[in-house]
Amino acid sequence: MHSLTKHRTIRLATTGLMLAAGALVELRLMNGYSVPALLALPCGLAVGLGVGHLLEVLTARLVTTVYRCPDAACTYKVSVAHVDPGERRRWQETAAAHPVHELNYRP
Repeated sequence: MHSLTKHRTIRLATTGLMLAAGALVELRLMNGYSVPALLALPCGLAVGLGVGHLLEVLTARLVTTVYRCPDAACTYKVSVAHVDPGERRRWQETAAAHPVHELNYRP
């Protein structure tokens, strides 16, 4: 299986799991207050999506590498994820010698 397809499959499964978990937890909590299931279900789905998004952002931060221009006045940066060491090195060199350096320069 291609790594991008594998990544999408894992992401889809995780999103489904978070939706189901959020919906079940919310339904269980609101059942004690006699809230109708059709009202509690959207709340649970929103909670599940929120937690899923938070986990996705945190894991993206763990696997993403950011390369910045070595000039302190330049704001150019490159973010890469899921690449091999050779590709990482190429992006690091690109960030160090990017072609639009003069356009981003702030004295």
